[in-house]
Amino acid sequence: MAFDLENRKLNASRGTDLPLLSFVMCGGSGSRLWPLSRIDKPKQFHRLSGGDNLLSATLKRLQSAPDLNSKITVIGAQNHQMQIAKTISARSGVRMILEPVARNTAAVAALATLSVLADYDDALILLSPADHDISTTAQFWQSVVQGIPAANSGAIVTFGLLPERPETGYGYIEAGDRNGNGYKITRFVEKPDHETTLAFIRQGNFFWNAGIFLFRARIMREIFLQLAPDIWHHTEQALQHADYSAEAVTLPDELYQSVPAISFDHAIMEKADRRVLIPASFIWSDLGSWQSLCKLEQQHDNQDDCGNVLIGDVIAHDCSNSYIRSEAGLLTISGLKDMAVIALKDATFIAPLAQSHQVQAIVKELTQRKRAELYYEQPVYVPDIHHQHVKDWLFEKALPYWALKGTDHWHGGFYESLSLQGLPVAGPRRTRTMARQIYAFAKGQLAGWSGASADLVSHGLLFMQEKGRSRSGGWVQSFTADGTLVEARENFYDQTCMLLALSYAHQAGHNQALQLGQETFAFLDSKLAHIAGGFYENRNDRDSPLALLTSNAHMHYLEACLAWHEVTGDDAYLSRADEIVELCKDYFFDRDFWCLKEFFHRGWRDISGVRGEHTEPGHYFEWAALLSDYANRIGCDETRRMAHRLYSCALSTGINRTTGLTYNVVSREGRPVDRGSRSWQQCEAIKATIMLDGYNEQDLKPEIEARIATLFRWHLHPAPEGLWFDRLDAGGVNCSDCVPASILYHLVSAFTLYLQPAEKPEVKKWVNKRNLAERIAMPV
Repeated sequence: MAFDLENRKLNASRGTDLPLLSFVMCGGSGSRLWPLSRIDKPKQFHRLSGGDNLLSATLKRLQSAPDLNSKITVIGAQNHQMQIAKTISARSGVRMILEPVARNTAAVAALATLSVLADYDDALILLSPADHDISTTAQFWQSVVQGIPAANSGAIVTFGLLPERPETGYGYIEAGDRNGNGYKITRFVEKPDHETTLAFIRQGNFFWNAGIFLFRARIMREIFLQLAPDIWHHTEQALQHADYSAEAVTLPDELYQSVPAISFDHAIMEKADRRVLIPASFIWSDLGSWQSLCKLEQQHDNQDDCGNVLIGDVIAHDCSNSYIRSEAGLLTISGLKDMAVIALKDATFIAPLAQSHQVQAIVKELTQRKRAELYYEQPVYVPDIHHQHVKDWLFEKALPYWALKGTDHWHGGFYESLSLQGLPVAGPRRTRTMARQIYAFAKGQLAGWSGASADLVSHGLLFMQEKGRSRSGGWVQSFTADGTLVEARENFYDQTCMLLALSYAHQAGHNQALQLGQETFAFLDSKLAHIAGGFYENRNDRDSPLALLTSNAHMHYLEACLAWHEVTGDDAYLSRADEIVELCKDYFFDRDFWCLKEFFHRGWRDISGVRGEHTEPGHYFEWAALLSDYANRIGCDETRRMAHRLYSCALSTGINRTTGLTYNVVSREGRPVDRGSRSWQQCEAIKATIMLDGYNEQDLKPEIEARIATLFRWHLHPAPEGLWFDRLDAGGVNCSDCVPASILYHLVSAFTLYLQPAEKPEVKKWVNKRNLAERIAMPV
């Protein structure tokens, strides 16, 4: 039986009416080719041989026989969705199944089988890795066709190659008696030592395991139920509750976590009764080491006269039989023999080719040290590289999306949060969220968004005036969708959010915003003012000896005062800002640890316990940006130094070195307490970096671009367009099933600051500092 590649037809009957469907295993991490292959971009997405990346080459090979393959499915990591989608977009008829976590190849085989049985009574399944090199497509299909009779009769078919050398990085299969076009399998041996591989080669009946499988779906279901029922049932449950869309089938995180992580070889192949090995006629390499990649390139005659494989800007003098790759500019090498040298922009690996598999030990140490270089390639600074990307995301995706789907046109106001499918999430609505949506649309208008921002601002303010005002002139805390009051307390935090929103609504031309802002300032002065400076959290706290004061709400008040000063030019607002900066200097800023205290007793006395010890690095960034803004307006070097110290502390103790994201909570001493991350923290890191660029002649522009890249990499790119993943765990995996509307405020403020032209602020001489207890009264 032969396969005619030119005409893409079989020259003889396959002997079965069952369709043959291909599934591509695309979840590998490719760590054996570090530093080129990273967890963020493993080897299947790289061009290692030929013009296509390995996944694209695999799809091209599988699509070369259309009468065999009516459908191809790629099973890969949810974190790689964008890379998979980009690759398959050039090829019709390919779909995705996305794993939230890796569960090895047994789960992938179960997913493939379950997917087929959902659409067919039975079918043949071809399961292929995405990251192997097979350069002889016709011979590949000839080998597959040779395995079809055995698979059709109920055997699990795999493919092996006679070993060309004693390779210790491969798995081996011992062949027994003849069985049709192949052999019965006696046993599997995983990565034997050098002496054992030599014995295997001399024995003559051992084959390299190519990791490609062919089987019937109904037979595989029976085998799983017999040998690994837990894998089958947990995978089935996850697939039943998956999110099905036109783009992909996305498995639920919590359910898929329960699937045991084990290889298909260990779970099924080593235990199954009917197993057949087909000797493969194709040329194959799993590209499992730099040595194997070097040999592949040499076989393709991609070498110089001395047997060197040179990739990139490389000059090799007196070198032989070496693999030398540079992606970091000119690399000059002299006097090397049988060596691997891989130089990237942020990492370099050098080893004898025969020992290049020892990169696994390097990867293990990088994992223990939580080095970012294991996970992704550090971005190289290009001025304003993200400018258009940010503009497109903000103006073309996020703001239009939330204007359409985040606005409640029936009851008024805005939804508190949306699901990842863009549906409103039921629950109370907070004043701070309404305020922040008003701010986002007003700020967007001022930054150049062409949407209906004026109508949206009016829509939000009308709802708040009707439903959110208290009798005392402040703003209540929360209400139901129809405006029914849920919590009547006038929370200080909520007043500050409304003040910020009103300042930008006023600047955007809303004719009532100025008066509403003045009334809110007057409410704070009369109802929440604290005798020692600052404000109580709510009115009831004035009479409670156990009341707590917070620095965070005062930070947002400082933000509102600076915004009103920017809008009106009235120094009365700077006077108010000055009071908060003095509080920060005297009480909030911890001069021992350069961090921020979050909670206080009455009179701004320090508090003990968890609330006194735990701090949030995201708040450091927020304060650093605002203090820098304040210092720029009045020319205060002391305040600018404090801002820089907070920023430095956030970078040194508040960053997850695995992902580059900001931790949720650390101790005052800098010990991580909550290693998760939220999207707003990354926005505030961007703002702080922009505001401190140039301080002490430091050029932070590369850091700005890196922070933008980090936000997109983890929070924006993996999420549906216009939305974001709000909460991530320590490894960068999404932990949230909804998208809080209040985060749009952080994104808008960071991105509009990034997009605005760089201008040196006018430094003013500040005189006539006022006593903490004295405020400039707002006219009503």
